[in-house]
Amino acid sequence: MRTLEKKKKIKIFCSLVILSFSFISFYMVIPRFMPFHNPLSVDYIQEGKYSGCYLVTSVTGPVVIVDKYGNLKWQGSPGFFIHDSDMLPNGNLIIADTWNDLVYEVDIDNPKNIIWSWDARNSSDINWTKFALDRGWSEYSFLENINRTLSMGPLAYINDVDFINGSKFGLNYDSLLLSLRNFDMVIEVNYSDSKEIVWWYGQPNNSTLLNKQHEPDRIDNGNTVICDSENRRVFEINSTTKKIVWELKLEFPYGKFRWVRDCDDIGNGLRLITDSGNNRLLIYDTKSKRIVKEIRNPWLSTPYEADLLDNGQILVGNMMGGNILIIDYDSEAVIHVIGFPSYWVFPFLLICFGIIYQSVQFIRAVKNSKKQSYKKIFDFQVYKILIYLLTSVLALYFFNTIVCYVWLFLFKG
Repeated sequence: MRTLEKKKKIKIFCSLVILSFSFISFYMVIPRFMPFHNPLSVDYIQEGKYSGCYLVTSVTGPVVIVDKYGNLKWQGSPGFFIHDSDMLPNGNLIIADTWNDLVYEVDIDNPKNIIWSWDARNSSDINWTKFALDRGWSEYSFLENINRTLSMGPLAYINDVDFINGSKFGLNYDSLLLSLRNFDMVIEVNYSDSKEIVWWYGQPNNSTLLNKQHEPDRIDNGNTVICDSENRRVFEINSTTKKIVWELKLEFPYGKFRWVRDCDDIGNGLRLITDSGNNRLLIYDTKSKRIVKEIRNPWLSTPYEADLLDNGQILVGNMMGGNILIIDYDSEAVIHVIGFPSYWVFPFLLICFGIIYQSVQFIRAVKNSKKQSYKKIFDFQVYKILIYLLTSVLALYFFNTIVCYVWLFLFKG
């Protein structure tokens, strides 16, 4: 009896060692040999020395440029939580450092050289109390945000930065469009030494206007498109009057938006929308006011951003999938994958091994049951293992959905 108990303890110990080694490998060792991990923003570079490559911003990794095979071509300074990056006309990069509430321009030839920056915590760049009072808001609106968020990390939580060519809109200066998620506000900052805020939409502590928004975009007609994530809608406003031009809230049979993150104008009145929590891409026609295409694919796992390329392919930053996807617009098939989805391989394999183990146990329980024929299924040991097995199969089938729910409700970004 003691020998059996000793063998059982040894088996448990060995299993824990194997699990620990596997866990460390998948989450600490393997990602170090990958060019990126949990990609958010992904852009195709059309010109310059890195033409034909991809600019990738990862949650916990550095900003990188990779080719179509995932080979590393450029790497910026690593950051704890970088949310977005954009290629500037001069060839440099503008980066949104979410954790440090900082936007800065990096010299492409010398990543350690910071050429320009805007700091949401630096009063010489922005005096939030004055900004609020000048607009008739309570001076406490920003102080409440500071008190609520400083202990937990970012103050403003800058989750997007886009370069705006001022000459395109008849202006004599360039600017940067920033999304301040914790302030429920989108602002436009003069991209010069003055750094003043030249435009804004939203108001802190007023979630009816914006609520945890993502990926604002200044489109060709001068309007601004915003993904109002927590309010489950996408809308376009006239940048001058700030009146809503069109708004999209989903209804049956498409369900509701779940953490909508990106909306691009792809021409002819069409919008490419990334519905992250629902693991899908949507093509919406603003003229007919209907969804003309819904792209779902087993590869999609909390897609963050999607761009329609000139060749008719869709480039996707597949955040929880841990890779970059290239999808054919017409067939909706994944035609190329960059990177390896190591983030969820470990729990995926655990479920697979669990199914195999429970299957073997189920067969043994059926053989050992003293009941006859179909009545064996009512044996306690048999149906107990059967329930475990069916639960594991369902967990495997709805793996992507489970991952999304966990991410959305625990780690909304």
